[in-house]
Amino acid sequence: MMIYKYNGCGNDFILLDYDGVTDYSQLAIQLCGKENFDTDGLIAVKTEPLEMIYYNKDGSRAPMCGNGIRCFSRYVRDQGIIQASQFDVHTLAGIIKVEILNQDPFYCEAMIGSPDYSTDKLAVEQEEPIIDQELTIHQKGIKITSLFMGTIHTVVFVEDALAELTRDVGEQICHHPLFKEKTNVNFVQVLNNEELIVRTYERGVGWTLACGTGCCAAYVVAKDHGYLSEPKATVHLELGDLIISGEKQIKMKGPAVREWSREWEEN
Repeated sequence: MMIYKYNGCGNDFILLDYDGVTDYSQLAIQLCGKENFDTDGLIAVKTEPLEMIYYNKDGSRAPMCGNGIRCFSRYVRDQGIIQASQFDVHTLAGIIKVEILNQDPFYCEAMIGSPDYSTDKLAVEQEEPIIDQELTIHQKGIKITSLFMGTIHTVVFVEDALAELTRDVGEQICHHPLFKEKTNVNFVQVLNNEELIVRTYERGVGWTLACGTGCCAAYVVAKDHGYLSEPKATVHLELGDLIISGEKQIKMKGPAVREWSREWEEN
């Protein structure tokens, strides 16, 4: 089979055509592991209707991936599957509308959808929304806010987001008993009323260079907390920036890069 590697702001994926037969969960574990290509996830591209089937590197299925959908969008243009500049992509999180804004360098906008604070979407056993709720991690209280933004996300505001990369707080929150299906954890540093720095510990992956839906979640929570003055923000990641905007419907703009393609022989 032919496999392709793409990245969105450093968040990297193996892409390939869906065949209806392959066990993509096991293939994700195999291809995305350190012994092979060490990527964050695997995306199977299904047509009729156009659908993004996404697996984390540990083989777990995720409803959506923000950087992944931009890579998906570039792939379907590169492969000639889609000719139009605007199209719909089916995901487990619903239909995502995509608009290609520039082909070279590739840049697109995706309508990620509406944030949802309801706890049933978070798979937690409480009725009250998780807004500034305190968790005890290493005998220290940490305020978290959780919401569904394409997938399950938790936002933590910190003074230095980069410093969290050397700590295990992200892992501890991700695996906390509160979250029955785990959670992505986004450490958010507010630079000013139009800019954020975000670093994400991704469930099923660990620390990642970028998380598109995580940036959307960070934007929503920062806006709801009054930290942003405009319905648009630049989110700084390790290898690039995303532009997040919107009120009820959240939109994400960003790049996608094709790295390579090669033949893969299954063992």
